[in-house]
Parts: sequence; C-alpha cells; structure tokens
Amino acid sequence: MKKWIGIALVLMLAVPAMAQFAGLPIAGGAGLATPSSFNASGGIVLSDDFNTYGVRGAFAVMENLTLFGDAGALDPDEGDMGWAIQGGGVFTLPLQDLPVDVGIRGALGYAGYDMDGGDATMMDFMAGVLASKSIDQFTPYAFLGFNYLKWEVDVDGPYGKVDDDETDLAIAGGCEFALTEQFSIYGELAHIDDLFFGLGGRMRF
Repeated sequence: MKKWIGIALVLMLAVPAMAQFAGLPIAGGAGLATPSSFNASGGIVLSDDFNTYGVRGAFAVMENLTLFGDAGALDPDEGDMGWAIQGGGVFTLPLQDLPVDVGIRGALGYAGYDMDGGDATMMDFMAGVLASKSIDQFTPYAFLGFNYLKWEVDVDGPYGKVDDDETDLAIAGGCEFALTEQFSIYGELAHIDDLFFGLGGRMRF
C-alpha cells in the first residue's frame, strides 16, 4: 500500500505544473485585425518539468475579435508523450484614447498523458487582460490574469482515482518581431505556478 500511496503523491505533485499551456502561450498582442484574416503559428514552451510543442490557427471574426484553436504535444521529463488541445479568443476593447491596445483574452484547454504508475487528464481555463503596443516591426505585450486548473489522476493498483483543482495568478510578457509583412517570430516569458519560456513563429495569410 505504501508503494501505491507514494506513486499517487508523486503524480499529484507533478500534474499541476504540466497543464498550464495546452498548446501555445499568449504569443501575440491585442491589436485590431483585418476581418476574415487567418494566421498559423507554431512553437514550443519550455519549463523545468516538461516541454510543450504546439500549432495554432487564428481567425479574425471581426476587427476586434479573433478566435484561435491549438493542438499540441506534452513531453514530460517523467512519463510518455501526451496530447493537448486549446481554444479561445481575444476581444480588443474600444479604448482609442489609450496609448496601448487592450483586450480581454480567454482560453480553455484539455490535456492528457501517461506516467509510470498511472495516467492524468487535465482541464484548465485562463483569462485576463492583454495589453500591447506596435512600434514599427516590434510588438511588445503583457498579460495579467488567472489560471484555473482541474486535474484527475488514475493511479494503477488499489489507490484508484485522485483529483483536485487550483487557481493561480497568470503573468506573461513577450515581444513579437515582424521579419516580413507575412512572417513574424515571438519570444515570451510567463509564470503560472512555475516559470515558462515560449518561442515560435507566425505566418499571416
């Protein structure tokens, strides 16, 4: 019994750090978009316990509303490669008098992976305020919000299923750099109960 309890405790401690990004990070600013425009992104998120590889498609429904969807892979230090999906949107607020663009960003993600001794599934919701400023080719941005995480671990053996949830402060900052009119790259640093570094590129169509 001690063995199974030990396995359960290890999984319970490891899971919360692994579901903060079920795809890509913030990866961009809150500026207005061209209606009906589409862009595709690809990138990686690095942290102490795992890496996430993801792709994103984003569609501008209207000038101030962009919806996006992600598909990704979780690569934990301890365990097998898992999967992740995420969807959400950015709504740019009509605040023309401000020197920066300000928007409301929300995303809902779901992920799962296997580890020695069990498997885990996770659902997280992240929402907050996104601010950015386009300066020639550079677009620095910052995000402040919260992340709600609900997770469940199915432990092999007699211990069964364990689950929990937590809410953490979400802080991120980064910069997108336009190499051409169609292609840009971004770098981002975020903290959500752990430190994350994101890097990737975006193609506009």
